[in-house]
Amino acid sequence: MAEERVLGLGFVGLGQAVDRMFQQRHELALLPFRIAAAAETRPHALDAFRRDFGGETYDNVEDLCRSPNVDVIYVATGPRLHREHVTIAARHGKHVVVEKPMALTLDDCAAMIEEAERHGVSLLAGHTHSFDAPIRKMRDLIVERRLGKPVQINTWNYNAFNPRPWPTDELRETHGPVLNQGPHQVDIIRQLGGGMLRSIRGTTLWDPLRDCEGGYNCYLEFEDGMPATMVYDGRGFFDTAELFWWVHESGGPRRPNTNFEMHQHFAELKALGDAEMERIFAERKEAGRYGSKQKHADMGKFWGYPDTKQIDNHAFFGLTLVSCEHGAMRQSAKGLFLYDSKGVSEMLLEKEVRGRAAELMDLYQGVVHGERIFHDGRWGMATLEVCLAILESAKSRSEVMLKHQTSLET
Repeated sequence: MAEERVLGLGFVGLGQAVDRMFQQRHELALLPFRIAAAAETRPHALDAFRRDFGGETYDNVEDLCRSPNVDVIYVATGPRLHREHVTIAARHGKHVVVEKPMALTLDDCAAMIEEAERHGVSLLAGHTHSFDAPIRKMRDLIVERRLGKPVQINTWNYNAFNPRPWPTDELRETHGPVLNQGPHQVDIIRQLGGGMLRSIRGTTLWDPLRDCEGGYNCYLEFEDGMPATMVYDGRGFFDTAELFWWVHESGGPRRPNTNFEMHQHFAELKALGDAEMERIFAERKEAGRYGSKQKHADMGKFWGYPDTKQIDNHAFFGLTLVSCEHGAMRQSAKGLFLYDSKGVSEMLLEKEVRGRAAELMDLYQGVVHGERIFHDGRWGMATLEVCLAILESAKSRSEVMLKHQTSLET
């Protein structure tokens, strides 16, 4: 049997997303990728990268993309830079994974797709919880008609996204959780329903704590008429984890007092004045980045992350419930609960490649084996369209028709 081809992986930006990715280094080690290079403006992060991986380091994206040892670029910079960095990578013939939100405008998405197609490279839009094993299994059961045809999909999440110490300008840039967390839920709904949403009617929640959006409430309809609801409240009062075994988004344990601690921490910073608060926000953000010299024992208090790196359960982004003709299904801590006329049963799912590692494998199958990429650029653009439509609908107080949706099956 021929040896599996190994792809060189280069990172643009060594921030929090990459730091959390590297915390699960044992998963990355199982993938047919070689961590080869990184581009970053923070010298201490590049020092850490050389120490941890022995990889090439650069202080600009162009030089990274010139490296013959890099096949895939992972873009983990801020969303306003995604178009520029994807364009540079594509023009150098590199395949690309770009973090969510794919961009801040549909025009930027379209330009990124055009560049990838022009230069014959693959573009994958991540990171969302639609890659979680239970969500993917629900889609398999829908295709198999295990419980008949789906008739409605509902997904709801309550957490403490806004009280995290985001620099205020960054939080407002994504309209709080709308463009940052919205892609998780939109991808879940679109994936389970096949992708082709017709319209959305949405409202947003205002968060006076951060003076920006704190959540949303949406009614969506697919082309075939199937309805879906999508609810998110990131203001940090109620916590969906209370209803579901205190499982954190990552699958680790969620401390019951997390929201209270984060609000308390925010109030302490607010009392120092806005300028000092923003300075500390920047410091807290740096503490969560890869290679930071400011790592703090209370990161869980600041950001709400689990204290342990031991992940016992599947990742859990709130409650997703699918109603079908002959039953219903939702996620359990270890897999899925299936409900029908005979009662309830649990389908246990093996732990498998998850999250960002699952995204990399999706890209790998496309690049090396010619399989269709699960979340390509057009899928990412369709997801952003829905997120932007939440804001448009909330402003106009009317239904917004969608024009850029793409099917999971074509």
